[in-house]
Amino acid sequence: MSIVGKKKILVLHGPNLNLLGKREKDIYGTFTLQALNEIIHREAEKISVTVECFQSNQEGTLIELIHESEGKYQGIIINPGAYTHYSIALRDALAGVEIPAIEVHLSNIHAREEFRRTSIISPVVLGQICGLGPQSYLLAMRALAGEYDIGIPLSTSFFPGPKTVRGIRGAIDVAANNKKEILEATTELLQKIIDENVVAREDISAVIFTLTRDLNAVFPAEAARQLGWTDVPLFCSVEVDVPGALPRCIRVLMLVYTSRKSQNVKHQYLKGATALREDIVTTEEVTS
Repeated sequence: MSIVGKKKILVLHGPNLNLLGKREKDIYGTFTLQALNEIIHREAEKISVTVECFQSNQEGTLIELIHESEGKYQGIIINPGAYTHYSIALRDALAGVEIPAIEVHLSNIHAREEFRRTSIISPVVLGQICGLGPQSYLLAMRALAGEYDIGIPLSTSFFPGPKTVRGIRGAIDVAANNKKEILEATTELLQKIIDENVVAREDISAVIFTLTRDLNAVFPAEAARQLGWTDVPLFCSVEVDVPGALPRCIRVLMLVYTSRKSQNVKHQYLKGATALREDIVTTEEVTS
């Protein structure tokens, strides 16, 4: 994921969508699932979004993919197929993850048989787009990517779901008070926080940097500006000397607008700063 906030979206095709091009062509058209996925990927490239597409006829497989999506994706587009009308388990899976989702359908389900006009999925997703063929998917993707900017970001509390500002902490040390090294270390730390917490740039409220007195405090903010964060408030300060403190240390507090619970936030301590929070450092980070 890019440091400037490239979003990753999961596209789930439900039962019988593997039969596109064969099944009820008068309703679903003649394009295949492979062709649909190609259309989705081409559109994703245009709007700088990463997408991964999966199809399954198994309810349990779709549920597992939704469960595993947390921490990996920033949005879900789902065509539940026939599960739209009766799968409480699929509904509960979507309601149980903290990722915005949009329900899509190729056909207009409200103009078809009576039993197809009810969706038990709609109440737990941001919205439903139907009846527009492949465009249903593309419009959903653009909405999740924030392409339709009307002054109300998709991630705000205008939409259902508990949202709040949470602080993500991190630290990294450097070998010397060298501008190049400080810029590189700051970039590495910010990238790690972004990647591990799946944060989009537009969801960053502010970033607070604190540095030990043996470092130049203006360099981390310069690194953030070089990354294109021109509209993110940045605050820099020098720490009070504390006996025994880790020398040449850069600390970060990133304030992020998110629906993640506090226990799901992944703080990042890299290089020598792992000694500051050994309880949340992985074996890979300790040995790297």
